[in-house]
Amino acid sequence: MSKKSAFTLIELLVVIAIIAILAAILFPVFAQAKLAAKKTSDLSNTKNIATATMIYTTDSDDLYPLQAGRDCGGLWNFNSRVYVPADWNAGKVAANQAGCHKRVRSAYQTPVNEIMPYVKSMEIFQMPGSTIAGVPTGGDWDYSAANQAKKPGVTTYSMNGLLTEFSTTSVVSPTTTPVWWPGFGKQAYNGYTYTNPFLICPDPNAGCAFNGGGAIQGSCGNADNHNTPGFANGTQSGFGNIDYGTVFAFGKTENWVYSDGHAKSRATGTGGAKDDPFFPAGNYLNDGYPSQGNVYIDSQCHVPLFRPDYQP
Repeated sequence: MSKKSAFTLIELLVVIAIIAILAAILFPVFAQAKLAAKKTSDLSNTKNIATATMIYTTDSDDLYPLQAGRDCGGLWNFNSRVYVPADWNAGKVAANQAGCHKRVRSAYQTPVNEIMPYVKSMEIFQMPGSTIAGVPTGGDWDYSAANQAKKPGVTTYSMNGLLTEFSTTSVVSPTTTPVWWPGFGKQAYNGYTYTNPFLICPDPNAGCAFNGGGAIQGSCGNADNHNTPGFANGTQSGFGNIDYGTVFAFGKTENWVYSDGHAKSRATGTGGAKDDPFFPAGNYLNDGYPSQGNVYIDSQCHVPLFRPDYQP
């Protein structure tokens, strides 16, 4: 009779050690491959957003969408959360039909909602792998199934508000002027959005369009003049006043859409005024989390990188 052979303890330990070494080598490779796949999927989505935006502008006299519509009092509803899609919140849609509700009324003229008819799926506005931010609280935010007339949209991408109602042919540097970008970092909003950066337009009797020309990287002494009488629309802009997600979406890169219609991956967290809206402060260059107050501005509070008249 022949004896059955078996592994010795030492042989088993060697096999386990080899498997552990291979796992240590391969797991990072798998993680990188997974991240690369998400980046490629996201780049495809941003290219679709770019195409949809170009078709929209062709149908709209070569003008970019409004950054926001008007509220119930006729004021420009900039820097305010609105519903995405505009009609998902059944209770507030009914309130708007009965009179007016600003988060519904102005939502219809918000970039994501205006571009939506030109895209195949709402899902392209969400970055793969992004973290969904907590939903707002209060009476305007009922996410119960009974109140959802349709599925709330989840969005990562924000339009550059300095292009609101701006002519595509008037952009000075179409290859470098952003149109869509992850406006609040690697996170997504469920059922709402607002444009970032946004033009400040306090005068309801005038249009809301960029009015720039300020010295690059100058001081801004009149920040946040949201409702100052006589303050000319579009002569200042602002950034969202909430916490940002990291700008390190795919490694140290994000995908952006530009005015000439192309989308590409770009380095983030550089801290440079010509390619980063945020200047380095705290741990920004290490973790990619910027502070809302640490933004490059010109003498009119515009971030130069987003200005349609800026040539980097």
